[in-house]
Amino acid sequence: MEKFPWWSDEHVKLQKDVRALMDQLAPREIESRWTREFPFDIYEKIGAAGFTGAGIPKEYGGMGLGCTGACIVAEEIHTYSPGVGRIVVGNMMGGVRQLLDCGTEEQKKKWLPRIAQGELGCVGITEMTAGTDASGMELEAKLDGDNYILNGKKRFIVGAGLAQHYIVYALTGNTPEERKKYRHLSAFIVEKGAPGFTTERINEILGFENVQNGSLDFENVVVSKENMIGGHGDGWKVLMEGLQFERTLISASASGWQRTLLQYTVPYAQRRIQFNKPTIDQAGNQSKIADIIMRLKMTRLSVYYTSYIWDLGMDVAVESSMVKAMGAEATMASAMDATQVMAGDGVNRFYPIQNIFEVAKTDYIAGGTLEACRLVVFRSGLKLMAEDMKMPRREISKILGVPVPAVGPVAKKLALNEENVLSVLAEDYRVNQGLHMTLGDIQEYVTADDAGLSAVLEELAKQGLIMAQRTKKGGIYLAKANYAGLEKAYPKEYYRWAPDFITEDRRF
Repeated sequence: MEKFPWWSDEHVKLQKDVRALMDQLAPREIESRWTREFPFDIYEKIGAAGFTGAGIPKEYGGMGLGCTGACIVAEEIHTYSPGVGRIVVGNMMGGVRQLLDCGTEEQKKKWLPRIAQGELGCVGITEMTAGTDASGMELEAKLDGDNYILNGKKRFIVGAGLAQHYIVYALTGNTPEERKKYRHLSAFIVEKGAPGFTTERINEILGFENVQNGSLDFENVVVSKENMIGGHGDGWKVLMEGLQFERTLISASASGWQRTLLQYTVPYAQRRIQFNKPTIDQAGNQSKIADIIMRLKMTRLSVYYTSYIWDLGMDVAVESSMVKAMGAEATMASAMDATQVMAGDGVNRFYPIQNIFEVAKTDYIAGGTLEACRLVVFRSGLKLMAEDMKMPRREISKILGVPVPAVGPVAKKLALNEENVLSVLAEDYRVNQGLHMTLGDIQEYVTADDAGLSAVLEELAKQGLIMAQRTKKGGIYLAKANYAGLEKAYPKEYYRWAPDFITEDRRF
């Protein structure tokens, strides 16, 4: 696939190098899917090449190619390997951003070079009652001198039983105030072989032929304070830093899978003869292939724009969750189209289409459900894009009598009193019949602070002239003139309007 204009020469070289290595490893990777074994040998070669350190700064033994470099590795490996790529991404996300953004200098020097050299790592978030609601964890970590004692369980952990280190989030505070402020969790690095730390069960997961997933058990596991990432109660912050990186890399993986679909679907349709013609000549197949191309192009653009602004240090809360959700849905849609084009050969394991179909559905859940990603986009989007979502001020056209965009701010604001506030609410009824006004909306027309305006609105409500929506504390935050208020503000004729083509006998 094409490089992007903002890639450095090192990024371009990285893409070629990863592709060259995966060309050699592809046969072995396919074999490991049939035998259901984890191919340590493949992973060791990827680590030896330094690719697991693509996103790690050079001073810590990495390539220093940022999120863009990590995405290039994720995409190229997943183009060849729907399975092993998961562990590579798991390694790169398994502590990289958490350590870079929240770790001490000593922790960075200790762990990042090991990850860059290919040491297996994974993340422990999900529990029996903590899935999409990640804050609902119950794995407990109690302070005991210079150590924390961990007791509890984790589940759905990619790399369980294989990883050398685990980024684990645990409950270290349980007061209502701590939970309200998301200060009830802390993050720890737990090393394989720690007494009391075991793999409880290995799961059978859709599309995980050569990837291990399992449940973890912690029984009085001793973890030094030195292995806490961030401070006591910083776990939620650490978790979110890791999730944003993970979701961006997962979307890069989706690009790789979509490329594989295209690599097989088009040549297949060019060679498959039905009714004495290649099936690619059928209009329905051409439409499906066009959709696969479009989804791939849009996914890659979204992925590498997100990684680019990440490397610039910009906030990617919206973009990382957005591309994760869109990438998973695009891969699933393209896998369905590819399956339909390839028919029977799309649902057997002699081609990779079925495997990608399965892993695409798994990615509706892994790394955060699509619903959780959309919730992040909703909440962060409302905050970060507040100015973009501000409804333009409108007014009634003196010529047509219909709402039109207003030019500039109100020329002369009204004084604060009940009559003027009610007239503003009544005028808004003409512009937005079904909407309430916020205090800010009213303040565009009336000179008032929040306290003064609230007092007037309370009086209007007491008189039964407005409808009011209140906060949990009882204050008014939305108001609208009711029928009595409209009637008091203006005569009925003021509100009447009909288009010119309505004749007099049909007007009222």
